[in-house]
Amino acid sequence: MLNKAKKNIKQLFFFALILCNTYAVLAAGRKIDKIHFSKVPFKGDQSLQEIINSREGKLYEPRLVKLDRILLTNYFKNYGFLNVYVRDSVALDPRKNKVTIYYLIDLGKRYFFGGVRFSGLHSITLNQLEPAFKNLRIGEPFLEAKVSEAIRRVEDIYYNSGKPYVQITPEYIYEQDSLIFLYLKIKENATVYIKDIQYEGMKLVLKFLIRRELEIKKGDRYNRRALNKSQQNLYATGLFRYVRFDLEPLAGDSTQAVLKILVQEKEARWIGFRLGVAHDQEIYYGNKLELTLQGGHRNLFGTGRSLNFYLTPSFYYDFGNNKIFNSDNKATLVYVEPWMFYTRTPGVLQLAFEQYRPLNSAHFNIYRSSFDVRKVFSPGVEMNGGFSARKVDLIKEGEIDTTLISLEQVRKSAVYSVSFYAKRDKRKNMFNPHDGSYTDASVSFSYSRGKNENDETEINRYITMTASWQRYQPFRPKVLHFKRWNFTLATRIKIGAIFEPAGNKEIPIDDRFFAGGATTVRGYHEQLLGPAAAYDANGKIVRAAGGKALFLANAEVRMPLFWLLIMETFVDAGNVWAELKDVNPLTIKPTTGIGLAVLTPLGPIRIDFGYKLLPKKSDPSRYAIHAGLYFAF
Repeated sequence: MLNKAKKNIKQLFFFALILCNTYAVLAAGRKIDKIHFSKVPFKGDQSLQEIINSREGKLYEPRLVKLDRILLTNYFKNYGFLNVYVRDSVALDPRKNKVTIYYLIDLGKRYFFGGVRFSGLHSITLNQLEPAFKNLRIGEPFLEAKVSEAIRRVEDIYYNSGKPYVQITPEYIYEQDSLIFLYLKIKENATVYIKDIQYEGMKLVLKFLIRRELEIKKGDRYNRRALNKSQQNLYATGLFRYVRFDLEPLAGDSTQAVLKILVQEKEARWIGFRLGVAHDQEIYYGNKLELTLQGGHRNLFGTGRSLNFYLTPSFYYDFGNNKIFNSDNKATLVYVEPWMFYTRTPGVLQLAFEQYRPLNSAHFNIYRSSFDVRKVFSPGVEMNGGFSARKVDLIKEGEIDTTLISLEQVRKSAVYSVSFYAKRDKRKNMFNPHDGSYTDASVSFSYSRGKNENDETEINRYITMTASWQRYQPFRPKVLHFKRWNFTLATRIKIGAIFEPAGNKEIPIDDRFFAGGATTVRGYHEQLLGPAAAYDANGKIVRAAGGKALFLANAEVRMPLFWLLIMETFVDAGNVWAELKDVNPLTIKPTTGIGLAVLTPLGPIRIDFGYKLLPKKSDPSRYAIHAGLYFAF
């Protein structure tokens, strides 16, 4: 009889399973009329409807319902309901041809974190382990993910204290019906020291180059953090395809080990090319083709120093004469010294020659040189300093083609600058940031020599200062019955000023501030906000003069729509003033607009529509459309 009863129960269960699956298949493809949740004596920070993916009015999909059960289960487990059980039931209404979904939730008992207990502590003290549990609070709902993270932190403390063979066994102890204590059984094992360091796989790279990038040396206590940082340093040199660290214990002595470093070098010599289409203001409109031939050596004499060369000829097609001509060429030599002052501080020397030979303009050459030093203090925090020089050499007299170079640049035949730059980047994702901030500031001291409008020699000394602050804040607004969206509020403020201790004189145009365009104030065409340098026959500005004072303020809300598409709505404001005394907050120009961005492996590609709120008669239009790679800021 007992066997027969068991057989009947199995048959009933099998029949019920087939019935449920058949019912789900019949319901699939029909719209969801209502979604109901069983009453639970608990309310978290989200409504249950916001958690699930199924939606009233949308098609019923069994796979989404299965996912909903997982989401609901994880949600309640995050509040300490470790034994929560979620099941679903589907009711088909043949009259409406719709389905109703019921989620039945059994919370079970709620558990709370009671504390931590240890056994086996010897060389590591409780005070040393305390930071590992900074995210756990006694009496808060028990969350296993937080506990697992704390255990990993304890392991890291041991690994970074010379204990690579530590064994940590966690157990949960239930007390007072609803408290869970974490009990860690620790077997520390031996403290390990690096007896020797061996190198394998090197071809051109010299040993000292690897050795200077290491954060650990012979005789040091084993430290996993130092090994990870050493590996990052080696990859950062750009010399290696592959880097691996192996720890080999010495036979008969568990306290000593050999660190083996295996590397695979990249090819030292490299060559490549890059092709692009450029747009020159006013005249050529996209028929300028730039071909960059590039190559170099990334590891001179096995020391990590690099020397690279870039040659960029530009070609125009003259539709009127049906001819192709080469009007300008650029050559750049870049030398990198990876270590300076006996620290990981790279220095970059650049020498550039630019040759301009337009058909209907004066011929001239530009010589540029710069030397920059960059020091990274911590992830996201760095400081740069450098020196640069530029000289313009007029070869053939004639009227200057101002689409290639400004008259001010020709008159200021030599400019020398010393600059300093610092930044602090706390963004987790620089291409599509959702939180964090970015702050930077720069100051430069410049000396220029050339001719003024009266053909008299003029010398000017000036100081340029800029500072900006960007902030990214996530927020999740509730709009009608829709699921909460993950919005991002991005804001930025930027200011700049040029000070002239010796009195107001002419500033080289490439050192002046400009605004307007895809990354500053949208709604204004590129660099056409501020003082004008030229107008067309209708009195519309066609070229900006730039200025000595700058102000920018931006606020943008980024809203994910679907797939990889993001909508933006923004308010921009700013202006450029010719002189510091001209600065007037009442002349700041505001704009607003919307945009769409698509996330790609190269970064967001966006199109923005900006609309001027306070236009002038000299503005080319009331609006501007911008396209760009990455977000505006």
